Amino acid sequence: MNKLFKTLSFVVIAVMLVAAVGVQAAPARLPYGLTMQDTMADVEQKLGQPRVVFAPQAGWEAGLPEQGGSPDHLRYWAIYERFSVTIVYNTPSASDKSATIYEVILDE
Repeated sequence: MNKLFKTLSFVVIAVMLVAAVGVQAAPARLPYGLTMQDTMADVEQKLGQPRVVFAPQAGWEAGLPEQGGSPDHLRYWAIYERFSVTIVYNTPSASDKSATIYEVILDE
C-alpha cells in the first residue's frame, strides 16, 4: 500500500509540474490597443478602418479577418494577415460578437 501511495504521489506531482511549466502568461501589452477582456466586436472595431478616408463622420467599418475558422471545434480563430496577428476566441462561432479573447498569437 505504501509503495502504491508513493507511486501515485510521484505521478500527481509530475503532472502538476508539466502543467505549471506549460502555462504561459499573457504579455504585459497586446498590440493595436487590444486587451484580453475585449470581445469579438471590440476587436473588429479596433482593427477596423474609416468608411471614407476624408469623411470621418461617415463612420467606421469593422475590421473583419482575412481568414477564420474553428479547427478544434471549440474556439474560433480569426486570422488578420495585414496585422500579422491571430485572435483565438472562446467560441466556435464567427457570429458570436460577445465572445472574449482566449489567446493572441503574433506572427513574426
